[in-house]
Amino acid sequence: MATRKIGVIFLIVGIVFVAFFIRIQGMPTVPPGQFTSNDGYFYYWQAQLIAANGQLPARDMHRWLPLGRDLAQTLNLYGYLLAYTHKAIGFCFPHVSLYHVTVYAPVVCFCIGLAVLCLFLSRAFGLAFSSIVGVLLATLPGTIDRSAAGFGDRDSWCWLLGILAITTYLAALEPQSPRKRIGWTFASGFSVFLGGMSWEGFGVFLSIILCVELWRFLTTETEDGLGRYLLWVCLFVPTLYLASPAYRSGYGFSTHLFALMLMPPLVLLLLRTIRFLLITKIGTFRRHARTLALGLTLAGVALAIGYVLIQHDTFADTTVPFSQNALMQTVAELGSASLGYWIFRYGSVFILGGFGATLAVLRFWKMQGVVFAVPLSLFILTNFYRSLLDRLWGTVLGNILFGVALAGCIGGFLVLAWRRQNTAENEPPYIASIVWLLFWSTLARDALRYDFFISVSIAFFTADLICFLATFYGNQVKQQTLQILLQTVITTMMLTLILFWMPVGGHANRAVLAATKLLAAKPGKGSLTRAFQWMKDNLPSTAVVAANWSHGSQLNVLAGVKTIIDQDHYLQHWIHLYNRHVSYAENERAVLEFLKSHTATHLLLTDKEPPESFLRGHLSDAFVPVYPTENFTDATVKVWELRYPPDIKPHPKYLETESD
Repeated sequence: MATRKIGVIFLIVGIVFVAFFIRIQGMPTVPPGQFTSNDGYFYYWQAQLIAANGQLPARDMHRWLPLGRDLAQTLNLYGYLLAYTHKAIGFCFPHVSLYHVTVYAPVVCFCIGLAVLCLFLSRAFGLAFSSIVGVLLATLPGTIDRSAAGFGDRDSWCWLLGILAITTYLAALEPQSPRKRIGWTFASGFSVFLGGMSWEGFGVFLSIILCVELWRFLTTETEDGLGRYLLWVCLFVPTLYLASPAYRSGYGFSTHLFALMLMPPLVLLLLRTIRFLLITKIGTFRRHARTLALGLTLAGVALAIGYVLIQHDTFADTTVPFSQNALMQTVAELGSASLGYWIFRYGSVFILGGFGATLAVLRFWKMQGVVFAVPLSLFILTNFYRSLLDRLWGTVLGNILFGVALAGCIGGFLVLAWRRQNTAENEPPYIASIVWLLFWSTLARDALRYDFFISVSIAFFTADLICFLATFYGNQVKQQTLQILLQTVITTMMLTLILFWMPVGGHANRAVLAATKLLAAKPGKGSLTRAFQWMKDNLPSTAVVAANWSHGSQLNVLAGVKTIIDQDHYLQHWIHLYNRHVSYAENERAVLEFLKSHTATHLLLTDKEPPESFLRGHLSDAFVPVYPTENFTDATVKVWELRYPPDIKPHPKYLETESD
């Protein structure tokens, strides 16, 4: 037993080392102080404020001027993690800067999450299964770009917390002593709390756990574990409500935090409590406990649908991918993915994973599983192969079929759970993985940035398919030693082909490429970087520079100036107003009134402005060229100092936060 544990640890360490090594390959191409994502600057900026002041201010008055950014409505744990991790490391390694911590945090978080996942899978499914999942996740280009050194965003941190929350909850369901179950429950509840303080979208991970509990609710005759579930809910629902105003009085992107993060676990608790009271007090209900559970579940689903319909307008303005406003449609990472995109980032793993998920349903629940397997197959088809099918029968019909598939999956899940007779081995992890695939694939369909989170489920079912085939063909040999040898050979050959053979994807050949060439530093080494440096050297920290929203946090960090809009999209209407009254202005007076209303002292022009922008025309003496000092007319990056004429006054219409 001890030898096996040592072997597991060494193998997982090796996989983690490979993952870490791949993800740091791009650092030599990243100039000091820069990141490969705009949001990296945002979290670095927050960490700097925390490191300097011990905490974040109630409002960040360096951006979104003149109002400032309301930080009570943001979930800022990642910034605190960066700042205090740097302080802790600084005691032993004083030469490690906050920038170094921010740059390498995504790699470290991903590797820790990978190690946790592999340890859990090795316990539940064996070393071979765990190794396949680990190798796939370590090498898939789709998992690399948002976990590579230099990225700086919180995706890997949220991925880690999601892994911790789900695996510890699943561990608590395993047969073991009550003390261990409570310990795993505490770990899961605390992880959900951390996730809830880190990201508005963490409710997706929470929903995966809730679906596992819903499955158990529908497949059991008693309410075993209700007390443990109550403990789990109490660990994060009241604490999140008390810890952040975003959960108590959210607006903007925080509008639905209470309903999406805190209400579902409470509703499920209520449903379980109602059934517990009914089956313990009334004999009729005791004999039909599962039917009662189905009825209560359908009532809960109806309430959820009613809430979404009632709040449809606010969902359309604040939620992705439901948002269809013009600004969100310009953000590249919120677009839909083509088949070529999936092949490049996931090779054949997304194909094998989708097929493996459907096959797993049929293997475990035989003919009963058809009710779930059929819509699941249609879901996978209309999601991953959308670009091909839309050309065949049109986008409208494709969206209708996807909606039908999604509704069928929900109905099939409920019916299968209600009718299920035999318990499958390791059932909760399979349910969690299927739901993981459904939820994150749905989000990624119209917002490709979320495909980073799909990887766990497709790697899981790819490993399951490989192990199933290896076992099936290995069992054709009667001698046990030859069986093991044949299974090992088949597994190794299949994994090698998936990783390196180009006709079937060969995604590992693109792993280093994903960490280097495909992750360009922003702004890089060009004229924009020189302009930022000039601002830092020549402008006071009180200067307010107006620029395209994509440069907001870069200006805060690299130029050391204040800004009026940025990639946070806090007030989307201000970005529309900037485009209308600055980039596409029809007269100079509107430009100056808009900029004075936002207290701008300088104006920056880059290639983000359209060719027909007002800024590329003839400007009056109110716009004083200050950078570059030579060949200003021909420069691609320009900075003007604003000197407002006496008749230019601020106007409230330029500070409106919503359209009429």
